[in-house]
Amino acid sequence: MAKRPKKHQGKTFQQRQTERRLLDDAEDRALVEDMAAKYTCSNSVARDFVDQCDLRLAGVGFDLVCSTMALDFWASPPPAVQHLVDLLRELAEERQRHQAALISLRDRLLDITRRRDVHHHLALPIEHYRHIVRQRVLLEEPDPRPVQISAVSADR
Repeated sequence: MAKRPKKHQGKTFQQRQTERRLLDDAEDRALVEDMAAKYTCSNSVARDFVDQCDLRLAGVGFDLVCSTMALDFWASPPPAVQHLVDLLRELAEERQRHQAALISLRDRLLDITRRRDVHHHLALPIEHYRHIVRQRVLLEEPDPRPVQISAVSADR
């Protein structure tokens, strides 16, 4: 009687863990490369922070819709909750100030991205900045070797 061929076994837990770790390592390397490259170029860092402002503005915009709606609902509050309504109004006003500040900063950053005379790259080797990204973003332990901290700007 012939033996039946063995069914293909799925991946072991260890194989899945190894694949996940390799994928995480690749994502970490890509993040480090991307941030170091962006943050060492004046144009790229300005553009990145424009994008961050846009993300925050979307969130603040939604928060303002919610604040306005809550204040509309509580337009005639009972005296016992007037303090709550005052706090909601104060929060809405703070969100409006935050939105105005983000818009102003975003617009000023955009202006920088359009100016060629402001396009600079930091002069230290890129590995210096990768090291800093790994330490601060990935929370890696500091290298016991001394790292040069001062950065010099150079035109490119």
